[in-house]
Amino acid sequence: VLNIYLTKMSDIILNEKGTIDKYIGDAIVSFFGAPLDLEDHAIRSCYAALKMKEAEEEINLTLYETGKIPMPIKTRIGINTGEMVVGNMGTEKKMNYTIMGNDVNLAARLEGVNKKYGTWILISESTWKETKGIFLARPLDRVRVVGINTPCQLYNLMAIKSEATTEMIALAESFEKAINLYRNRDYKASLKAFKECREINSDDIPTKIYIER
Repeated sequence: VLNIYLTKMSDIILNEKGTIDKYIGDAIVSFFGAPLDLEDHAIRSCYAALKMKEAEEEINLTLYETGKIPMPIKTRIGINTGEMVVGNMGTEKKMNYTIMGNDVNLAARLEGVNKKYGTWILISESTWKETKGIFLARPLDRVRVVGINTPCQLYNLMAIKSEATTEMIALAESFEKAINLYRNRDYKASLKAFKECREINSDDIPTKIYIER
């Protein structure tokens, strides 16, 4: 099962010219823009993330619906863009072509932060700025993650904008309006706006979280 999953997901990364760094259990660490420079590295990483979520549905149809796995596979993804050290690291007897740096650590932290918001793909503000309006996303909190002192603006990547449904676009627009009110501490208006989001999609977990707040 693990090899089926890792093969499907890794192929998507490689097709977007990403580099597979390593596998940690069922996790894939990858990067875009090395060893060959890619001007659109941030865009390619977001394409890969969305395609991986589509592939996940196909995997679940093959494995879960046929009873080969006890529960559906769900993948969380964190993406960050920034400067990092890339190269061969290790000893003369054992080298690994890998990445290091705070911007690498932040991407790893974002993957885990998905748990707090009920989201599947979180990207940093630096990644969002590089995507040139191709994708649909919504802002969440500005947070300071473990081990990183500089606060990071979170964005929930939702879809390729040209392929987004009317409902997704409406939810993203209403959610951004609601969270702006929330940040301005206009909580009464914010609550009303989040309830409008709930009317668009009653199952949206980030909306439920902010309504509870």
